[in-house]
Amino acid sequence: MLSPKALEKFSRKLGKMLGSGIPLVVSLEMLAREDSESGLNQALNQVVSKLKEGYTFSSCLGMFPGIFTEVYVAMVKAAELQGRLDSGLVEIAESCADGTIEPGNGSPEIDESAATPDEENLKVIKLLNQIISDAVKEKTGRVVCKPERDHVKLLIDCNAHLEHRETFDKSTYDRMIARVKMMSALDIAERQLPQDGRILVKVDNEMVDIRVQLVPTVFGEQVMLFFSRPDEKGPDLERVITDNTQREQFIKLMKEQKHGLIVFAGPHGSGKTTTMNIATEQLNDGSRVIFEIGRIYKSPAGISCMQVRPHIGMTMVNSIRTAVRSDPEVMVIEDFGEEEVAVECFKAANTGILVLTQMGARNTSEVFKQIFNLKVPPFLVYGGIAAVCFQVLVRKLCPHCRKEVDFSADDLFSLGLSDMKPGRYSDSCGCDKCNNSGYIGREAFYEMIVPDKNLKEAIIKGDNNEISQALEAIQGTRLENRVRSYAEAGNTSPREAARIRAILSLQAPI
Repeated sequence: MLSPKALEKFSRKLGKMLGSGIPLVVSLEMLAREDSESGLNQALNQVVSKLKEGYTFSSCLGMFPGIFTEVYVAMVKAAELQGRLDSGLVEIAESCADGTIEPGNGSPEIDESAATPDEENLKVIKLLNQIISDAVKEKTGRVVCKPERDHVKLLIDCNAHLEHRETFDKSTYDRMIARVKMMSALDIAERQLPQDGRILVKVDNEMVDIRVQLVPTVFGEQVMLFFSRPDEKGPDLERVITDNTQREQFIKLMKEQKHGLIVFAGPHGSGKTTTMNIATEQLNDGSRVIFEIGRIYKSPAGISCMQVRPHIGMTMVNSIRTAVRSDPEVMVIEDFGEEEVAVECFKAANTGILVLTQMGARNTSEVFKQIFNLKVPPFLVYGGIAAVCFQVLVRKLCPHCRKEVDFSADDLFSLGLSDMKPGRYSDSCGCDKCNNSGYIGREAFYEMIVPDKNLKEAIIKGDNNEISQALEAIQGTRLENRVRSYAEAGNTSPREAARIRAILSLQAPI
């Protein structure tokens, strides 16, 4: 039988641990190891097992009526629902100290029948498992659960567009969030701060790494799951860069460039990370010291990965400075969106290190505008910039529902394609094979910009107009014209060409 003092001590310790940011499951495991001789230790180990199955914390405690009374469980459940489990447990400890709440007077053995019957838990476990399984089978990169006023939408990333698949009620979604937090070792009691976690699961003998991001919104926590496969080899260079000239230029750049900053740029979802990973693989031949800095999801052999952890002071800037002191040949920086980070990257590039990073941008000219907006001095950009690899992904028409459609001059003008001749062009209406999107697969289009003398002079002046003119002289055939030719050849629709042109001309969101 557990003493009132022991129950108070357990409640107070657990509340303090949760308040300091230690996840619930980790806290319970630590408390179980600390008190390894008592019956409470056995109960806590079983509580952890049940939590991992998807049960709520209060439901787990309810399975031990010999330790936790009905009043104790009810107060824990109330604190859970209010998102203040840490302070709620401290208040419960105070009630235990003054005798208001007493421990149970029975055995510490589990009694699952004592818990409130809750078939919803099993339903939620099956639902979440099904969502993950379907996402893996469809090779989806992202799943978003978006809370609205009175319901929650399940959105699946399909061909760079979020597709609405299902709608949940709020009670089911709350249980799903608890399950996701358990699987990713996040704080189940925290609802007001964003959290990042990671889930490693095996689906049909395939290991899947899921990055979990929880963002508090007005209508509840938004869950985003990003899927990657640690055992999966990245796509071949020939498959990503299909143009022979551009592929040779890319290989030459990776082989000959010994220092400087290479920026992989493009709109959101354009494959920047994939291209940067291929470039890293090209450089990872065992003869170089390579540091990868950011939120690490894969740890390739031969690369020293540094996980950014701002909450303990290991910020991106501090990580870059630490890596530079180690005198590496190559540094791969995940993000380039902060002033200090940008300046440190250019400083490293000017000291003889090859730095690879990525940036969200809608054309090559915008890359330089953003760099200057990040307050990087022109002299650092002049000496540090080695190349800009800009890319967009153009959706390819589904071969199963592809058809020929007449486009008049008015149709093309309304799409912003007045330079295309009226006539018959390929289009699609959508079918089961392409999930009614009309497209299957995407083709990457690249612009490889290696600064020449004119561009360098424009950079040192910091004149955006001169930079744009110098870029046009280097580019040759403009990217939107190549996409237009791709549509004229029947590989994609005029509507897709118009979408890409709107992005490149800054008339559409990234």
